[in-house]
Amino acid sequence: MEMSSTRRTEETPPGHGAGPLTDDLRRVLRTELLRDTCSAAAIARLFSMHRRTMSRHLRTEGLAFRQLANEVRFEIACELLENTDMAVNQIAAVLRYSELSAFTRAFRRWAGQTPSAWRASHSRAGNSLNTRIPRPGILP
Repeated sequence: MEMSSTRRTEETPPGHGAGPLTDDLRRVLRTELLRDTCSAAAIARLFSMHRRTMSRHLRTEGLAFRQLANEVRFEIACELLENTDMAVNQIAAVLRYSELSAFTRAFRRWAGQTPSAWRASHSRAGNSLNTRIPRPGILP
């Protein structure tokens, strides 16, 4: 049984096959990640379910809570880098990273480059406002 959930994760591209729970979780995470440190248990309580129940539902959609939270965190980081003049250390603080270096390492893991390099290559000038933000781990 464990193998089938692993296979489903590998066969389902990120962002495809997202179900209603995933869509709702993304909306809630966009707020909660900025408001407070959010745990899977706290988010599950917002949906009136146990953390394990939420995890089981996410597994059927080929996702894990941490993966989803990181995708949303990356999307927010990209939006702030592209659409604001906030310093990178301010963005790290907004996203609740303990240190700039932790944010930089996470961003490099997601995008394959530092936040500053990503900002330089994705400046608003000349880019459409509808620029697609890549998923963590998938290089543009």
